[in-house]
Amino acid sequence: MELAFQKRELEYLNRILCEAVVQEQTAEMIVPDSLPDADRVVDAFATALVRSEECGAGAASMGGTIQAGVLFVTEDGEVQRLETQIPFTARREFDAKLDEGTLQCGCAVSAVDARMLNSRKILIRVGICCTMSVYTRQTQALYDLPEPSSSLQLRRTELPLRLPLALGEKSFTLNEEVELPGSKPAIERLLKCVYRLETVEQKLVGSKAVFKGSLLVHALYECAEGKLHNFEGVVPFSQYADMGQELDEQELRTVLVLTSIETEPDGQLDCRRLLLSANVLAQCTAYGEKTIALIEDAFCTDAELAPQWGEWTLSALLDRQSFRETATAQNETPAGAVVDAWLYAEEAAKRREGEKMLLELPLSCNVLFSDNEGKLQGKSMRTSVSLSTELSEKAACRVSAAGSGEIFGAASASGMELRCPVTIEVESSAEQRLRFVCGGEITPLEKPQERQPAVILRRTEAEQDVWEIAKSYRTATQALMDANGLQSPLVPADTLLLIPM
Repeated sequence: MELAFQKRELEYLNRILCEAVVQEQTAEMIVPDSLPDADRVVDAFATALVRSEECGAGAASMGGTIQAGVLFVTEDGEVQRLETQIPFTARREFDAKLDEGTLQCGCAVSAVDARMLNSRKILIRVGICCTMSVYTRQTQALYDLPEPSSSLQLRRTELPLRLPLALGEKSFTLNEEVELPGSKPAIERLLKCVYRLETVEQKLVGSKAVFKGSLLVHALYECAEGKLHNFEGVVPFSQYADMGQELDEQELRTVLVLTSIETEPDGQLDCRRLLLSANVLAQCTAYGEKTIALIEDAFCTDAELAPQWGEWTLSALLDRQSFRETATAQNETPAGAVVDAWLYAEEAAKRREGEKMLLELPLSCNVLFSDNEGKLQGKSMRTSVSLSTELSEKAACRVSAAGSGEIFGAASASGMELRCPVTIEVESSAEQRLRFVCGGEITPLEKPQERQPAVILRRTEAEQDVWEIAKSYRTATQALMDANGLQSPLVPADTLLLIPM
């Protein structure tokens, strides 16, 4: 006789790729004839812009442009700026049959440095980290027997899984004016702009992903007196993306990337505003907790059951944690004052110790400072942040980090010290392989030749599962527990059991 299971289908998104591609891009920058020779490079900076993304059978790729620049000082002590555009592409192959998938990607600058090849040529190196996640829609069949016969023993389990349920994205434009603080002098010449996107608030309302965020603009400029000043302006925004289904009370995760950006002074004689134009891509993922009921095992007390097995492999989100740390960087180079600083986060190093994952996040801070003689100098100061998180052996984690506040710098004849706030997000997930009963055939047992005992006495040698004992004797698990007054499914070692037959 064939078992008649009830079948229902679960629809979800399966993340079949989640990887980071770390690479370095270089470019040679030529000092134009209109500028004097370079004496020394004092600063380098960059912003990564995502221009394209593509997901096909067995591969995901993305491309973009790095807006990079350097500041150098001439022999006369003047600060000059050079800019360049560096194209980049990142690609990752995966082993999956993919008819239709969706790629979510991001890109962050992890390090920037530059050096002179000669007085007319400067080499700039930019490290970038491209993250790529590919989702494909899946339908999983689940099976159940709601009213089994008393002779059919089923071992059921319920698993709470946090699964991605829907994706959405929104591309939008910011055209804003960034006001100079009243305490700062007017802008004579803009030297540097770097940016940071942050999601401030996010939630799901019906079928809409509603999010608020901010674009931070960090600028370095020269005033009419020839002195350097920096300031930071924040451009807030509020947007929504259509997710295609009702998702109230589910969890939302929004990743923001820049696709283009331009910032320039407003052109007024007494310039106190920067005109900003930016295109931002918001990538939204809705996560929901689903409780999955599966039949782990089955047997018959009065017949032979040949179960049919199904398997299900999926990636499920375990946890997402956010840490706020302050990194300290020190250097023994004598300095008169810190003029400007900007933080870059590299790929985290991971090391497992038992049930813990130890994380070390390398950081580099490009510092512009004046030395004891008042000359402008530049240096990259390195530091790191260490933390740990509980993580099972089969789980993995992804780490992302960004500066999260103003960098405090102190300079003296004995060196410099920087305190750099940083926000670190750790996302833990695990690939789970589930095995379950999805069918089976029942065959009647041959009648025994001898009379069977009604009760068997047995002593356990080691801790055992009630289910395994009942299965080996073809008796009902509940009857075994009732006969022995057991409250737990685990039977301690050296326990004398009455096994009803």
